[in-house]
Amino acid sequence: MKKLLGILVLGLLFSGNVCAETKNIGNGLSINIPSKYKYFEITVRQIVSRFPDIVLDELGDDFGIGMNAKLIVIANNQKTIKFFDEVTSVTGIKKLNRKYLQPIMQIAEDPKFAQMILKEVQKKYPNKDFENMPEEEAMELFFEVSQNPKMVKKFEKMFEPILKKFQSAYNLDKYTILFIGDKKADIIDQISYKNIDELVQLVKDGLNEIYEESKDPSLKGLKDLQFEIAKNLQGDLYLYSDDNVDTPYVNSEHNSEIFLTSNKDQIIAMMSICLKKCNGSTDFAEIIRPSNLYKGLQTKTQTNPNTSDIASQLEQLNKLYKSGALTKDEFNKAKKKLLN
Repeated sequence: MKKLLGILVLGLLFSGNVCAETKNIGNGLSINIPSKYKYFEITVRQIVSRFPDIVLDELGDDFGIGMNAKLIVIANNQKTIKFFDEVTSVTGIKKLNRKYLQPIMQIAEDPKFAQMILKEVQKKYPNKDFENMPEEEAMELFFEVSQNPKMVKKFEKMFEPILKKFQSAYNLDKYTILFIGDKKADIIDQISYKNIDELVQLVKDGLNEIYEESKDPSLKGLKDLQFEIAKNLQGDLYLYSDDNVDTPYVNSEHNSEIFLTSNKDQIIAMMSICLKKCNGSTDFAEIIRPSNLYKGLQTKTQTNPNTSDIASQLEQLNKLYKSGALTKDEFNKAKKKLLN
């Protein structure tokens, strides 16, 4: 019985830890596809064929986006892949608009919705003259009140039926989006002569500009986004952030990681999202590991929350070895496999 138990543990260790398939995604790059995850890929050429109004202008040249640039999605379930398939098709967009976006907009555009927020703002600032207040100041006050836990609960209650229906259809949980350019990006030459401090300030100014132009309260967090700019082992600049941008509309804990770099002068953008049982991270590190594009992976490995799981498995292995269920050779092989 002990021997059978030992063989079972070895089988789990040697098969269960083979948790990713390495896939070549072009331009000499490889990524990991975690076990049981689904893969979706579409080129800009395919997208343009479906949406002829899309024009690749100077922005396409700046970021090296041509017809062979591609969008890749890796998700832990097929329903999420279905969402990205639909959002890149005309019929899919119409369906999403009809079933989810229009009902949400009807609620948001209802005068009662604005009155509800205005009432809360007036409660907090009874002496403010809202009729003569500049729009920017009014938006700031609306945003401040909308972050109140009481208001967040009201938002959730109002939108909950639609969001539940959407989540049931697409099961957004853990997914990663990659965009890979297909030609030299002009922006690489534009930033190559700048030092790190200049680039950091450039990004901060850009994020602030995005918010100032939109005045969308959900984007206010961009102004204080924490990020890192450095060079990877290949000497290419990268931007990395694991700072979650919170929105006042949905009170859900989540984790996100954003990564932007280049390979052979072609832009690579990546965003990993985790909405459930995240343990403070996403699948970013595992997926990007084979590419050698991100220098910070060693640090992430050292602080990986799975470290406690490894310690527990090592303890179990040691107990099996001491009980005689595993030979010394079997124990050493299993231990080496687990630590690697």
